[in-house]
Amino acid sequence: MSEFSEKVPCVECGKPVSAKLAQRREGRCLHCDLKRNPFFLLSKSLIERVHGPGGSFESLSESEKFYYSLDLFQGEVNNGGFHQFFFNSSGSYYELIEQGLSVLNELASLQLLRQAKEVVFPGVPVPVDMETRRNAMPRPLGADKLDNLDRQFYANPDTLTPKLQAFAREHGLVPTEEQIKSEP
Repeated sequence: MSEFSEKVPCVECGKPVSAKLAQRREGRCLHCDLKRNPFFLLSKSLIERVHGPGGSFESLSESEKFYYSLDLFQGEVNNGGFHQFFFNSSGSYYELIEQGLSVLNELASLQLLRQAKEVVFPGVPVPVDMETRRNAMPRPLGADKLDNLDRQFYANPDTLTPKLQAFAREHGLVPTEEQIKSEP
C-alpha cells in the first residue's frame, strides 16, 4: 500500500485527495489549492483574455504582455523544449521575450534562447506569424543541437519565476504579500 493511497476529502470541494498531499496543502486538493495561487490565477486570466472569444494579445497592458510572454516562454520550453516554443504561438513573442529576459537579467536563458534561434532561424528574424514561422522552420530541424540547449535550460536554476513574481507584484498584477496577509 502506497503512502499516497489513503484518501481524505478536500476541505473545500470534498473530492478525495491523498492524505499526504492534502496535509501539504492545508487539506485542499490540487485544484482548490491552485485557485488560491495568485500567479496561477493571473496566468489563467491572461490566457483567457488572449485566446478566449474576442480576446487578443493587444488587449493586454504592457505589463501584462511582458508577464504573459515570459511565463509562456518558460512554460513552453519546460514542457517541450525550444522546438515547441518556436513551433507554437509562443514563438510569435520572440522579440518581447528576448527583451524581457534582458530586462530581468536572465542572461543564461537569454543566451540559450538566442542560440536556439540561430539553430532554427539562422541569420534571419523569427517570423511573427505562426504559419509563416512553421513553414520557415528547417527540416530536419537540428534536433540534437536543440536537445542539448533544452538540457542546458533544464539544468539552470529557476531564477525567472521569482523575478516574474516580483514583477507581477510591483506592477499590481497580483496582490502583494502584505495585501494577501491582511485579507480576512
